[in-house]
Amino acid sequence: MLAIPTKGVGRSVNAHNVRLDVLCDWIASTVLYEQTELSITDVVDTLIEEEKYTTEDFAYEMLGNVWMEFRRRQHCIGGEFYPLEIRSRWIRPQCTWRQSPAYAFCLLLSIAPYYDWWTSEIGGDYNEQGELFELLTKESLEAQYQEWRFLHTGWARSNTAGLERIVNEIAEHLGESQGRLALWNEPNVKELGLDLLFYRSYPDGRVGIPVYLMQCASGGNWHSKRNTPDLNIWGDVVQFTTMPKRAFAVPFALEDKEFTQSCVIVDGLLVDRCRLLAASRYQDPWVSESLEERIIIWVEPRIRKLLQHSFDYYPG
Repeated sequence: MLAIPTKGVGRSVNAHNVRLDVLCDWIASTVLYEQTELSITDVVDTLIEEEKYTTEDFAYEMLGNVWMEFRRRQHCIGGEFYPLEIRSRWIRPQCTWRQSPAYAFCLLLSIAPYYDWWTSEIGGDYNEQGELFELLTKESLEAQYQEWRFLHTGWARSNTAGLERIVNEIAEHLGESQGRLALWNEPNVKELGLDLLFYRSYPDGRVGIPVYLMQCASGGNWHSKRNTPDLNIWGDVVQFTTMPKRAFAVPFALEDKEFTQSCVIVDGLLVDRCRLLAASRYQDPWVSESLEERIIIWVEPRIRKLLQHSFDYYPG
């Protein structure tokens, strides 16, 4: 098994001191990356051995919640597209992680922040990670909203367009006018928190259409980004006839409470891992070959590092 995350899985005696999402992602990562089958008993035994739980009954109670969450995720994404087979007492892979790179990528982004060694050994450069997640989100929404148009605006080493160019492209796409760009176009400003523009136009070509400005947050600091992009600033940079709505995407599988809280803060469309990967319900395959290849190249050494750490932790 993969080593238990160093954060998010605390010692549970009289109350469950573990995050449900972290426990699910740890189990899913073990099954998919190690290509192994796990039973509920296997997981309970590990939690007892690692002194995360003191009694089997209490651990089994938590695992009941975990299995319910797995079934919820499976239902949201679509059973035939879910890379894990869920049964009443065990879970096993239905494919290799390379055959489901979008899922493997989102899963890795979710579990990695809960290992305290991750940033120091992998590095803190999130540019490529961010770009890959933005492109994955774009392709997912293109599959799910096939009559909508999309413009990738996020800054990356392969996309270094300045704010002026981005604003001009947005204004041209939407038939709007540029606003007070000079007020906000500072030397260090990139895209003002806007990673993806998408909208639904009409044949008449007029304004007054549904428009979303999306932030794609793939790192552990995503909570602080839920109020970006700032619609007040963008409403000053572009003279929108009608104000757009905010949208927000993360690679994490959010529990109900956190999902609802985030919806209130975002005040717009929220796309978490389950909604992102549900693109398979509309178009299969939905990830372009070029993006799949880039994701696999990025993910492979990081999975290898995760497996090596676990081998060192469980040398037997």
